[in-house]
Amino acid sequence: MAVVNELEKYDQSIEILYIGSKDSLESKIVPQTGIGYKAISCGKFRRYHRNNLLNIVDPSTLFKNSKDLFNYRKGISESKKIIEDFDPEIIFTKGGYVSLPVGKAAVSLGYPLVIHESDSIIGLSNRLLAKKADRVCVAYPVENYKNEQLNNLIYTGNPIREDIYDGNRKRGIEEFGLSEKLPTIMIIGGSQGALAINQLISEVLTVLLAKYQIIHVSGERDYDWLLYKSQQLDKSLAKNYHLHNFLSSSLKDAYAVSDLVISRAGNNVIAELAALAKPTILIPLSTSANDHQLVNAQILSQAGAAVLMLQEHLSSKKLSRQIDILFERPDELESMAKNIEKFAKKDAAEAVAKEIINLAKEYQKNEIQSKE
Repeated sequence: MAVVNELEKYDQSIEILYIGSKDSLESKIVPQTGIGYKAISCGKFRRYHRNNLLNIVDPSTLFKNSKDLFNYRKGISESKKIIEDFDPEIIFTKGGYVSLPVGKAAVSLGYPLVIHESDSIIGLSNRLLAKKADRVCVAYPVENYKNEQLNNLIYTGNPIREDIYDGNRKRGIEEFGLSEKLPTIMIIGGSQGALAINQLISEVLTVLLAKYQIIHVSGERDYDWLLYKSQQLDKSLAKNYHLHNFLSSSLKDAYAVSDLVISRAGNNVIAELAALAKPTILIPLSTSANDHQLVNAQILSQAGAAVLMLQEHLSSKKLSRQIDILFERPDELESMAKNIEKFAKKDAAEAVAKEIINLAKEYQKNEIQSKE
């Protein structure tokens, strides 16, 4: 949607069609924006092992993967029909399993294709499309993808929504009922929350709340048990704990008021943390595809832009001590903020939109010349 906004700034009469899955959140959100929406069949390839053969024969996923292979092939046919009917100047895909059948259809029909990779490791769908795509926009500097052997990579950064920059510290203090005397920690685990992080924090909650105030975005799944635990807190500590299952419009103010963020290492949250220059402890999801969260976190850690803590070696005491160390060294927090900001590409959405527009113009020019 950030890229769409930039495309519309370039040309308000631009016509955009969004292709997504049938039962996703986007199928409810996108139509509300006035953008046309078409749904296709699509399927995931579930990978719970490092060995590809095990991923294929794993009984727990074999049936689902087989079923989704059929959906994927059906999705290519559906995408071809949609593309032929709409007949766009150009196609843009954002990665993920929904984009693969659309990208395959675009290539087979000869339409120009721009793809975007959000992570430091190119995901399966984008890897299958990258060599055929005209442009591969990437979230990190091109040298981080040196093993991919692609000559169509363009460093654009990760587009993020514009309103994230509108956070206000004073408004956040009032909105969350915070004290200006205590440091504020924000804990966020992605859209689904992060059970392991939530459990670690819960084990040292009383210790942390004696020194800090916490905005805890738990996710829907863990909200109830964390709420129950918070209700057992002494009143003097409970006032420092602010639990939410999710944050939408107030997320920007939560960022603005936070002195330290504890998070997974997904691409979207890292882009937001970099844009807002937030000191961060990253705890990558150990089961992420291709270990992309670990690699994301390693890139930032090596640049002094974040503290990397591995979930498999982490205890609540270690996490609590690391938090204390950072707040005991304000110069280190300041250095982390400056270093993570170096990874911010505040014009990322504009950069991607420019690649889309320029490529469309190139194809139109070549088409005119071929007719002449």
